[in-house]
Amino acid sequence: FIVVSTKYSAVGSSPPRSTRHTPIQTAAASTRTDPPGRPAATMEEELHALLRDLDALKQLPDPASIDRMRDRVVKMMGPSGAAAAATRSKIKDMSAEVVDSNPYSRLMALQRMGIVDNYERIRDYSVAIVGVGGVGSVAAEMLTRCGIGRLLLYDYDTVELANMNRLFFRPDQVGMTKTDAAVQTLSEINPDVVLESYSLNITTVKGFETFLGSLKARSSNGRSTGVDLVLSCVDNYEARMVVNQACNELRQTWMESGTPKTCI
Repeated sequence: FIVVSTKYSAVGSSPPRSTRHTPIQTAAASTRTDPPGRPAATMEEELHALLRDLDALKQLPDPASIDRMRDRVVKMMGPSGAAAAATRSKIKDMSAEVVDSNPYSRLMALQRMGIVDNYERIRDYSVAIVGVGGVGSVAAEMLTRCGIGRLLLYDYDTVELANMNRLFFRPDQVGMTKTDAAVQTLSEINPDVVLESYSLNITTVKGFETFLGSLKARSSNGRSTGVDLVLSCVDNYEARMVVNQACNELRQTWMESGTPKTCI
């Protein structure tokens, strides 16, 4: 996946190697069980051991040792690190083959049933989502799972524990910008999608200029913008009017969807 992250600080209303001639013994560190009564190795000790092994690899590269070191790092990262390491590789061409290992097999069924002529054309489309909250997060996840070509995400807020009702935000992402947290999760779901993160407030002068510029980027074939659709998923009137103004100026197709902040 490709990630473009643009961040702005703005205030306003509402991211998948010893010189000895024997293999480096690094596996023991990842599978070691400390004797009874001996405290387990701290994270700092593990990191120091890892650095020593890295220095040794400069003298005598050993692929097997590199793999073991990678396993150690993943283990140190915990469940989130293991999940990231298990992310699938990118798929160049969509396949209609009905097998469990094909993430697009059930989507390509639309083509087999004659509902669409060429489902893979979805990769040619770009969608901008303004507001990654209750509505925007659902839209972003569904488009990502469907294999949209490019997804632009806009939001100025950060993830809080109160946001755990959103589908893909996780407790370990608290403090991250919503756009970067969304990119982190969505890229694990589907690394084929090009994701762009814009952490900014579009209601400010600078934010509005950046918003317009990002929509116009990659424009071609006589089009005024480089996106096919803008989804307004904001929670306040001011932001809705800004999206409306930008899309009218650019003659950009857009859809309105969202809820007011007063709807609790």
